[in-house]
Amino acid sequence: MQKQQNIVEHENIESLFPRKGTLTGRKLREFIPIMILTNMSVFIMSTVDGLIAGNLVSEKALASINIFFPAMVILTIISALIESGSATSLATCMGKNDVEAIRRAKAAVRFTMIGGAVFTAIIQFPIMYLVINSYHLSPEVKEMVWQYAIGIMIALPVGLISSVCSYQLQIVGKMRVLMVLSIMEGVMNTFLDLFFVVVMHLGVVGIGFGTASASLIRCTVTIIYIVKKTDIYRCKKTKHRWSEVRDILYCGCPDAANMAMLALQNYFMMRIILAGFGDVGGTIKGVCFFAFNIANIFILGTMSSMRPLVGLYSGAEDPKAMRNLIQQCILASMVLVGSITIAVELFPTLFYHLNGVRNIPEGGILSIRLFALYFIFKGIDSLFRLYFANRKDAIAATGLTVIGNATLPFFAFALTSFLPAPFLWLAYLLMELLIFVLSGTRYLWWLKKDRSVVDPSEKVLYLTVRPEDAIKASRMIRSFADENGCSAKIAYRMALCMEEMVAYVVQSQKQNDINIMIMARFRPDEGIFCMIDDGKCIALNEDTETTELITDNYGLLKKLAKSVEYQNILNMNYTIFHF
Repeated sequence: MQKQQNIVEHENIESLFPRKGTLTGRKLREFIPIMILTNMSVFIMSTVDGLIAGNLVSEKALASINIFFPAMVILTIISALIESGSATSLATCMGKNDVEAIRRAKAAVRFTMIGGAVFTAIIQFPIMYLVINSYHLSPEVKEMVWQYAIGIMIALPVGLISSVCSYQLQIVGKMRVLMVLSIMEGVMNTFLDLFFVVVMHLGVVGIGFGTASASLIRCTVTIIYIVKKTDIYRCKKTKHRWSEVRDILYCGCPDAANMAMLALQNYFMMRIILAGFGDVGGTIKGVCFFAFNIANIFILGTMSSMRPLVGLYSGAEDPKAMRNLIQQCILASMVLVGSITIAVELFPTLFYHLNGVRNIPEGGILSIRLFALYFIFKGIDSLFRLYFANRKDAIAATGLTVIGNATLPFFAFALTSFLPAPFLWLAYLLMELLIFVLSGTRYLWWLKKDRSVVDPSEKVLYLTVRPEDAIKASRMIRSFADENGCSAKIAYRMALCMEEMVAYVVQSQKQNDINIMIMARFRPDEGIFCMIDDGKCIALNEDTETTELITDNYGLLKKLAKSVEYQNILNMNYTIFHF
């Protein structure tokens, strides 16, 4: 009976104020279209080189770019480690609403970003040399691969800095700015590629130079914007601690491990593909991954929209909000990515023609159709990996990723041993199905853990409140405290602060169409009340990094609570009262 009283979700109140994720859904509807447009520019960046090579240079040029791809992926492991870890660390600190921790995290991100770029610049040539030579390519194709690599070696360190900065812009809610920067880079890459190929007649080397030039421009403009328009690098001379650097690297491990396995995948798969199809294998792979990059627009768009929210909810220790978030993101990803899968299955020849391939290689149609079957599961597994990383379950997320991705070459080798070459593409589906089963099992474990009682002395109440129901919700908070033996004094103060805050949000917005998420945490000697709403920004002191809460009865709120912490993040008000 005692355990039942400690369960987080109070049944009577839950039925009246259910956590349906209304606020989360509204933010996702705001973010996803912007991030899809942003990732369309990323798609242009990742595919325009191949499109121009196939249509304006030669099919061998297209093959050479895709043969080079595994070497480039190996080097992006460092970028994935730092950019993902930085985003997770910053978002979690913001969720905790700790100003000093945020400053230290910013300093640590800046340090790791610069160090990662320098390290990438040093190690990239020997890695590329080893990978390219191991393929035993014909002299003509090998020369083209190295011509393309020259520009990419310039772009990779610069691209790491741009990627980390982009994640920082996501975390502070600058989605539209990020979209503009990405579109600018995609357009610049296209025009510069065409300039170097058509006007300067540089062939494959010109495509590499075009990519490098676009990356340099993007990086420069991004840093200028961040320095002038945000406070990301304004740390008041705060020095990073090595513990913050370790936290960044730890949080980035799942994505870095995934990228490492992808690098090994691409290397071994390229060898298997070349063995099964011959020289045309590079062409088939290029077209297949062109289709995947289209699907990846929606995969990354959903992930990018989820990332700042899941970090915020994780820092706020709100597992129910996290659960609603991942469920909504999985549904959105299935619908969006599923549409691309259907298009590939119905019109496979279109994707070859777009890449300048008129004589489709034998087995090419079946290859792309089998390959597209894994797109949906790839999107779902990517969201699970982000969820685990933000729950500080990096070891499990990394382990699941490594185990799942390591099986791809084995699946491909087994399939080609018994079936024709095109069936090797089913290995991607088998791999993602394995990761899906393992990730789903781990996710169910987290749901069970969230429903269990970690601290019997702590009672937590989650509510979604509409402005018109604020008085009723206030009574429910007091009722919950009374039924669970919590402090009546703290409960009354929480309820009064909630009423005042909701009234202010409605007054400032001048409408009732506002979504409010509330978490009331009762402990033996203290209480913590958190409120997140999508109303108008309450107040912002632009002269300092700290924010101040200003309402008509701000003095009353200060007397009721020991302390009040406020942020306007992701265009939402996030307020924490300590009692």
